[in-house]
Amino acid sequence: MIWRTMNRLTRRLLVVPFLPPKIPLRGVRIVGFAAICLVCVGLRGGEERQTGVQPAPASPSDQYLNARAGVEYVGDEPCQKCHSTIYAQFKQTGMGRSVSIPSAEDLRELAKPVRLINEKLNRSYSIYARNGKIIHEESEGDGKGGTVFSEAHEIAYTVGAGDLGKSYLVAKGDALFVSPISYYTRIQGWDLSPGYDQGIFRGFTRRVVDLCVDCHMGRPQLVAGSHYRFQQPPFRFLTVGCERCHGPGAIHVEQRTQDVMFGGSFEGSIDLSIVNPGKLRAGIRDDVCAQCHLNGDARVLQPGKTYLDFRPGTAMGNVQDIFSVPQMIKGNHFIALDQFEQLKMSRCWIASEGRLGCISCHDPHVQLHGDQAADFFRNRCLSCHTSSSCSEPLAQRQATSPPDACIQCHMPKQPTENVGHSSLTDHRILRTPSEIPAVLQGGASPPSVDLICDTKASGSGDAQPSLRNLALAYAQVAASYRELSAKGLALLEQAAAALPADPEIQAAYGIVLRVARPREEQRAAQALQKAIDAGSKSAEVRTQLARLRMQQGQVTAAIDLYKESIQMDPYYTPAYLDLARIYSMLKDRASALETLDGVLKVDPGNDAARQEWLKVKAVSDTNQ
Repeated sequence: MIWRTMNRLTRRLLVVPFLPPKIPLRGVRIVGFAAICLVCVGLRGGEERQTGVQPAPASPSDQYLNARAGVEYVGDEPCQKCHSTIYAQFKQTGMGRSVSIPSAEDLRELAKPVRLINEKLNRSYSIYARNGKIIHEESEGDGKGGTVFSEAHEIAYTVGAGDLGKSYLVAKGDALFVSPISYYTRIQGWDLSPGYDQGIFRGFTRRVVDLCVDCHMGRPQLVAGSHYRFQQPPFRFLTVGCERCHGPGAIHVEQRTQDVMFGGSFEGSIDLSIVNPGKLRAGIRDDVCAQCHLNGDARVLQPGKTYLDFRPGTAMGNVQDIFSVPQMIKGNHFIALDQFEQLKMSRCWIASEGRLGCISCHDPHVQLHGDQAADFFRNRCLSCHTSSSCSEPLAQRQATSPPDACIQCHMPKQPTENVGHSSLTDHRILRTPSEIPAVLQGGASPPSVDLICDTKASGSGDAQPSLRNLALAYAQVAASYRELSAKGLALLEQAAAALPADPEIQAAYGIVLRVARPREEQRAAQALQKAIDAGSKSAEVRTQLARLRMQQGQVTAAIDLYKESIQMDPYYTPAYLDLARIYSMLKDRASALETLDGVLKVDPGNDAARQEWLKVKAVSDTNQ
């Protein structure tokens, strides 16, 4: 279900850094469209089934022909011709069913409409069928039997296989938004989507962005230069598929097709036409899974890159840097999409010196349950351990259900802190449930305030991330971890001076200065203007600059910036609200009402806009 990353500051600049929020930013991001799906069964690369933690044969990633830029993606169907059994098995996994279009079966399940009332939010939610379509509706009553507003949308996509639950997407123009209600398997019923009950998200305003669909869909088709506008159709391939772990398949399909046509056959130990994660060296192998299962605390794209640029068999750091806050600062929390970070806290991973990876234990092509899963993972454990290693008496181990299941004691399912009605496997592999991992045990010295970069670029060795990426990463996390704010501001100042033409750096610096040093409004305005001059397309940047222009008495400049914001992003409502208030101040009530009508058109549930509209209308009526 949807819980992955909310718009990060480096892309949309929606986070105000260096302030202590009520809810940790890290939780906000993961609860975000990650956090798209309740169901994230596991991106576990590797066609070859492995046992034990054996070092993979050295195979430089640049030898794989399909890891190079420009090789075409072909989808899953060609794979079925030669790998029919694996194909059929994979299509039954959570990844193989990651997204779907509402079907006749879904409609039958809604034979009776469903209504959900949330008194805390004063909202009602309805799910029903109309004209062969599934409809989600949000409304607010006036307490007198009337309706304040109602907003209904047809469901365009269902996200999740149903193992944990399902979330839903609606289309507005060329953008996709998350429905505020989701289905949870554990309770066999409906509830607010992750993040909505805390007020992090509201109504049908939570936008689906590039990182969300990059992990939950097969191959998204975004408008060039946009993080949230989609071509039609929005996805070239719907579900997560073979190429997510093996890379684009055009070369492999062509070569194997020629073999069939001309009577040839593949000879050799490694087929270099298609990436096999099981043959990759550890770091590159792990990046295949980390692209979606290492959420991190901050992600920063390399300049000019998009999430779609990553290819299995290459280093994640070539496309983006993923950063983590030190565990001693974060504390002991269980968060969705932290499987990779949890694994690195385990004794098993530490003792293996990095040889242990996701596919040491997971087979990505099958999803086992019950006794089958217990037997499968016990055998994986026994490839390194022995049955006598377990201190529990055999009779006691056999009494569990399923019997003698290593993962039941050492990797139990834990409720997640940021997604309700859901539990996920604890990948810390603890000896006992009460064990505290070594990285969380306090030492004599204070914890480090240095972010940990979990990714490396090809050939970078032990080189540190760039000043740019470090500065942007600290800007993302400083709001949640005040221990990092001073260093973050210092890094941003250095980066802003060194990179005057970098729009993301200048935007982040300008927004940070507005909050951290409100008296330095001139410097903040200069940085935001530099971001725009350097090509920033952010409505948030223009809105922040417009507010500074108003403080400087430049009303006309502020109005122009707000209009640009609305034109660039019709769903960015703060620009509308600010502009309407300026019109009210100027006693141009007709323009104020028109602007507020624009807000309520794209966001009918916006209480602030509705209250402002009523206030302006009352003044207008009085003056008539």
